[in-house]
Amino acid sequence: MLKRLLNRVPSASKLPQKLLIYFSSIALMIGLTLYISMLSLMQWIEDEVNQHELESSAPFAISLFQQGAKQPLQIGLHVEAYYSAELIPEQYGDLSQFPNGFSGEVVDRGESGLLHEIFNFNLLVNDTLGVNNELFLYRSEFELNGTMQPLYLIMPSENVELSDSEWRSINLFVLGFIGMLFLLFGFAIHKLSRRLVEPVEQLSKQLQSPEMHKTFNVPPQSAAEFSELANSLNDYRQQNEQMIKQEQAFARYASHELRTPITVISGAAKLQEHNNAPEFQARQRDRIQRAAFEMQHTVDALLSIVKQEKGTENNDYRALELKEIEQIIAPLLLLANAKNIHIILDFKQAPLIKPSPAVLRMLLSNVISNAINASDSGEIAIRIDKEQIEIIDMGRGLSSSENRNEEGHGLGLLIVDSLCQRYQWQFSLIEIAPKGCCARLTLPVTENN
Repeated sequence: MLKRLLNRVPSASKLPQKLLIYFSSIALMIGLTLYISMLSLMQWIEDEVNQHELESSAPFAISLFQQGAKQPLQIGLHVEAYYSAELIPEQYGDLSQFPNGFSGEVVDRGESGLLHEIFNFNLLVNDTLGVNNELFLYRSEFELNGTMQPLYLIMPSENVELSDSEWRSINLFVLGFIGMLFLLFGFAIHKLSRRLVEPVEQLSKQLQSPEMHKTFNVPPQSAAEFSELANSLNDYRQQNEQMIKQEQAFARYASHELRTPITVISGAAKLQEHNNAPEFQARQRDRIQRAAFEMQHTVDALLSIVKQEKGTENNDYRALELKEIEQIIAPLLLLANAKNIHIILDFKQAPLIKPSPAVLRMLLSNVISNAINASDSGEIAIRIDKEQIEIIDMGRGLSSSENRNEEGHGLGLLIVDSLCQRYQWQFSLIEIAPKGCCARLTLPVTENN
């Protein structure tokens, strides 16, 4: 039954009860074993001491009998010596039946042995008969007047053993002590198991809670591993929420980036229907081509990101070229010129990078666009070497540049941060005094970087 109970799969709240039953069963078996062992040891020590006293008295009794001492011979306070079985009191029974060399306790006129004494001793109730004929006997032989005579050394048990009332007191004390230990250990096990299970129950309730943004926590006195588990769950939830935000940002960004050129293409096509002038038609075709070009870059970047997530993208390093940076900057010059912003490119050394041209265009375009949006005029410096890419503006500062919208390039820094995580780049924003901001893209270390 205990095995079936332990093999069930309980909830965490049932675990303390299960542990209490399990350890209580073990403690009960151990307590009974110790109880019986202790009684056995006490009885054995008591018997051994009495038997040793009888055996050590034998030479003295033989010497006195050979000198003419009469029966019964009293030795000390408790030992009586006989060499004639007829003179032994009838209450002790016929002791001549015991063989020569016998040494032990005689119980109930003939039965002897430690186990018999233990299990037939009335430990907890009074002896209603009031008679105790048990004795310790040592049987030997000696020479008296040229003939061999038996030697009986008798020690009544009632004179040397603990009385029934004394045994009852000892047993009640031992049972009470074992019971007290049983209760104390049971209480300690229950408290300890509750302390172990409480963090699990609390985490389980928090996982089932509809409040998704609530922080996981455990009681302060919980084990360090539970605190680490709660911290790991919090980190996982934050990463999951961040991933969801990034995916939503990508969806909004893709929607904006694709919707804008589609609007341009649709508008240019309608305008072509109202004016057949060659120059006007050429301008509209140019607008359509640029919009299609932007759509192509956006689609290529999104496809490259999907391949990178699936592990099918070519992960070989490639050298970043100056021409590629100039092509990224070119579409942004119109916006910069409108705000009287001068873009300066300082290409010191070509770094090795993994992102495809389309992904790099999306990444740098967002950083540069954010710098333009945060500036009213002045300069934007783009510095590139083998270790990092820096975009430095003289705009309204970090606090203002962080104030971004929820559409289009306003999502830029969130997109940049997500892309940097995918390619193990480190993205950081640094305040520049008295005003301005530095967006730094630190590249991962390679053999050539």
